[in-house]
Amino acid sequence: MSATIEYVRFETTDPAELTAQRDQLIALLRERYGSDFLGAHLARHEDGSLLDLILWASPEAAARAAEEMPGDPAAGEFFRLIGEVHEMRHAEMLHSTHL
Repeated sequence: MSATIEYVRFETTDPAELTAQRDQLIALLRERYGSDFLGAHLARHEDGSLLDLILWASPEAAARAAEEMPGDPAAGEFFRLIGEVHEMRHAEMLHSTHL
């Protein structure tokens, strides 16, 4: 299976609210991108920054969502909670094991 991982490390002043808003974002990603959206994980680094890993079916789907979603009013509540973005990258997934 070929897929693309979107890796975003960022700051937020309200992790609990961001996490609560993320459910709406995930529903929106499913609605807008259908089978191109494969899943997502949110984690916290030891320094308090957050890591969002989003799995896409292709690099084109990842690039399209990265361009469209930050300015989408339906995702505004989630994105307003994001502070400084330290890193955002896309990578081709070479191997995956599901637990």
